[in-house]
Amino acid sequence: MKMQLMFTMILSTIFLTNCAKDNDAPNAEVSMNDYVVNYGTSFGMCVGPCRKEMEFSNNELIFTVYYTEGRGAIGGVPQIYKEPLTNTLVSNITQNINFDTFKKLDEVIGCPDCADGGKEWVEIIKGDVKHKVTFENGNSPKEIENLVKILREKRVYFEEKYIK
Repeated sequence: MKMQLMFTMILSTIFLTNCAKDNDAPNAEVSMNDYVVNYGTSFGMCVGPCRKEMEFSNNELIFTVYYTEGRGAIGGVPQIYKEPLTNTLVSNITQNINFDTFKKLDEVIGCPDCADGGKEWVEIIKGDVKHKVTFENGNSPKEIENLVKILREKRVYFEEKYIK
């Protein structure tokens, strides 16, 4: 009997000490530290929700959708959706930023939006330094592939949640 009690106490202690704070919970203290990350996509010859942008800064994620009326003319009021950043998302983003490597990338890679293939961009601001890289939709530079994958997943999440 004493052995069972001791075993239960040990397991309970291990279980309770291994319970981590919910990393997916929004947290007002979450911060992108020194970074502001902007990401977006656009398609020039498109009608509808053709330009989408996301800004990850401080403790908030802002997703903006711009509707076009053809030939790139933006019309109507942009739709803006906001969510608090989660610890997990902030961690995933910041772990995949190598700002020194990012700054060395060309500002334009490939032929973004040629033949209406669309374009994507990532802009990272660290302190007073800002660098933006624009590339062909779906063809991210290998130096930022993991970061772009995270950003795309969040864009798709917003598209499925808000754009019908």
